[in-house]
Amino acid sequence: MFGFLDKLKKLPLLRKFVRQERNPDEIVEEQWTAGFSKPNQNRFILKDESSHRSYVRDRELVLGLKRANCLAWALDGRFRYADQILEGSVRVHPRGGYAAAGITFRMIDERTNYTLLCSSKGYFRLDVLRNGTPEALAGWTEIPVPLLPEGEQKAKAAAAPLSGVSLPFKIIAYGPNILVALNHRWAAKLKDRTIPSGRVALACASYEAAPVLPESPDSPGSPDSPALMHADEIAGAVLESFSVESRPARVEAAYSSWEQDYPPDPESRKRLAETFAAMGDPGRMLRLLKENWEVPGYVRSREELLAAAQSAVEQGLLEEGESYAAEILAQGGDVADVVYREAVLEKARILYLSERREELMALDETYGPLMRTPPVSASTAPFMVLLGHGYFETRQYEKAAAAYEEAAALESEDGLPAKNAANAYETLGETRKAFAAYLSAGRRFLNRGNYADLGSVIPRLLSLDSNSWEAHALAGKWAFGIEDWEQAGEELNLAEVLRKKQGGQHETDAAVIFLQGLLLVRQEKRREALAYLERAAALEPEYGLFHFKLAENRFLLDGDPRDPALIKDLSAALKFSPEDGWIANLAGQIALSQGDLEAARLHLDTAAKYLGETPAVIENRAVNAYLCGSLDRALEILNAGKDCDTGGVLANCAGNLLVREHRYAEADEAYRQALSIAPRNTEYLCNRASCLIELGQYGEADDALIHAHSIHPSVQILELIAYVASKKGEYARAETALSSARELDRTSPQALISLGWIYANSFRWDELEGVLDDLDELVLDGEPENQYHELNAKLENALTRLVHCASCDRTWRVFKNPKPVPPLRIYTEPPDEFPAGTCPSCGRTYCIGCAKEHLDENSRFLCPVCNKSLKFMDDGLKEILYEWAQESMPGKKKQKPAGKKAVLAKTRAKASGKGT
Repeated sequence: MFGFLDKLKKLPLLRKFVRQERNPDEIVEEQWTAGFSKPNQNRFILKDESSHRSYVRDRELVLGLKRANCLAWALDGRFRYADQILEGSVRVHPRGGYAAAGITFRMIDERTNYTLLCSSKGYFRLDVLRNGTPEALAGWTEIPVPLLPEGEQKAKAAAAPLSGVSLPFKIIAYGPNILVALNHRWAAKLKDRTIPSGRVALACASYEAAPVLPESPDSPGSPDSPALMHADEIAGAVLESFSVESRPARVEAAYSSWEQDYPPDPESRKRLAETFAAMGDPGRMLRLLKENWEVPGYVRSREELLAAAQSAVEQGLLEEGESYAAEILAQGGDVADVVYREAVLEKARILYLSERREELMALDETYGPLMRTPPVSASTAPFMVLLGHGYFETRQYEKAAAAYEEAAALESEDGLPAKNAANAYETLGETRKAFAAYLSAGRRFLNRGNYADLGSVIPRLLSLDSNSWEAHALAGKWAFGIEDWEQAGEELNLAEVLRKKQGGQHETDAAVIFLQGLLLVRQEKRREALAYLERAAALEPEYGLFHFKLAENRFLLDGDPRDPALIKDLSAALKFSPEDGWIANLAGQIALSQGDLEAARLHLDTAAKYLGETPAVIENRAVNAYLCGSLDRALEILNAGKDCDTGGVLANCAGNLLVREHRYAEADEAYRQALSIAPRNTEYLCNRASCLIELGQYGEADDALIHAHSIHPSVQILELIAYVASKKGEYARAETALSSARELDRTSPQALISLGWIYANSFRWDELEGVLDDLDELVLDGEPENQYHELNAKLENALTRLVHCASCDRTWRVFKNPKPVPPLRIYTEPPDEFPAGTCPSCGRTYCIGCAKEHLDENSRFLCPVCNKSLKFMDDGLKEILYEWAQESMPGKKKQKPAGKKAVLAKTRAKASGKGT
């Protein structure tokens, strides 16, 4: 039967009656109108993803977004088109946020396409995406409002919100030409040769989600919460109707009749020209203005003439620009006429670029008084700068300096006028004025973060006055800004030394103190940095940044979220910089540490508002969700932000949270993802190694740790290497790693303790004794202190034994193998707690306090059981008495015990009740 059908397909008369499957990659010439009432009339691919959902409902195609800052498509996967006419109607539903809907065409894939978007605020834009790199062909431009029938009120030119409002569109893509009509009116005519063909798709973008979604998203009657959207969708695009015409003759005919079908009204052209001006494209802006001027009866405005003059000058068309400026100046103006003043400035710029110096300086006589008359406009300072250039280049340096100074006084943020004035003063030999002007310029460059120009000022300042503390302070700030930390430290320290040498006649520069503190933080000297940051905050008590860094340093230094000083600094930072997202992020971290999850959420929402989707904020929000009891929600937050996870922070956080839940295999996969982004991050390598240890994969953990140690050696990494080596039975290697850690940082108790346990378990008591001596020099608490006592007890039990008094509870700890003690003669009675001797018959030992109850006629101690004289047969007991006798001798200076004697001294003190 199937063979029979194949034969039928070959018959020319019957071929058209048998449906043939077409290649989906074929460029098709057809007319197709979408229908969403029946499944076979819809070519768009319907699917439900983590970020978006596409579906058909109420005879319309819906594309709903589930998260903000997202662009998604519902693709027509059937055919590709080259030249085409796309026509239909679309709606956007921002649901209280900010979103856009539109059409993507000539779509090769998600990284290469054209997209027309129309926003809920009443603007459209057209972009081309080339291999993931976006370029705006037309930025956000007001959508033309519909033309109303005669007799009705004219539509307003201002942009109108489009939430839930139907927007008719028509796009013609003919070769490199792209024509766009919106609301049945001309909107744009553009040209781009990037993509010759591709598919079409419904597009939706969400730029900002509403703080809270509507409680009842399915409530009827609300255009922004339609019944066709799901509760988890924060924005949506709805395609009401859609058709494609790709037959070449029809597309060519529509392109040819475009001007008749959609006559470009001057207002639409003017709006698009303003967009091109904002995009920095003066050529296209000027072309659109000229097209308007060719319309019969059109009167060009002074504002258009000024824009044309500026555009022509930017393109190097000086004569053309001068004609436009001259037309404005011929009309006259006064001090309140901003356009007139701007035309004067444009005339000055043209004369300067044309090197017509005499005419330029003549402008000072003609228009100078007008430009200087209050209220001065934004054009006055640039005008004075141009005059300064003219005077300087004609060697009239005094006039040049005066003009630059006037410009600098008017333009308080830009440092170039002050720098030019300094150059003129230096040429005149007026070094003090030159130094002051360079200093003013440098400070302005610094305030604007212009380190390139600031770097050119520093050498001039230091050459004019090498002993100026202000010059060295500025040099230090510049070096800090370009991350030359060593030079920054030298210059800042020198600035403070020079300032103090001048007898304190100058006020302390709080920024210098602040940067000195930050340099100490970079050197991991946070405790030392604290005093500098506190002083800076005291000098500038209303500057939020200083309080922020002080609070951050306190938190990272001590980790106490309830520290009153920390809370005070954080409150000041929030008060004086309420719109700083990083301060809000720190406040969220501290609230998390305090266990105040609701406060943390509010702070982190504020941080996200000002910083956007940054990894640091996303990470903290995920931790907040985890602490609220939902690991799945935390992982969802981290996964949603993976596109901005350029440093692997979010993947690492996911691994940490999974480790907390003992889901080590999943955690390992997350750490792998983090390392694929940042393969040399030692924190990620150590985290993965720790996870692999939990999985028992010691060999792979060892490899990760060796890699981490080769990148940045540290005590912590060496401790982990030693642990893994011990698990593998490589004790010599473990000892080597811990010995290296001991040499790297003698203040690390854990490395010393781990090394001590290796020595204890291998019965190397002398080496253990050395470790305990090093630990004696450190301040220990918590688990390190407990392990120290265990090691000390291990050594004591290995080297010593306890001797008990047979009559009371006194004990003495003596070495198991004591050295011989020299002959001993005692002339005074030792204290009662010392040993009196041992009975040679029964072997009982007594303290002096008990033995002195039983004496013979010669006052010698007797055993109360055997009535035998007590003797010192144990050299260990004899050593106790010998040391006491040596210390009790007149003029004998007491020395601190060392080595094994120190161990014994501690244990004896415990036994006698004297020590700890």
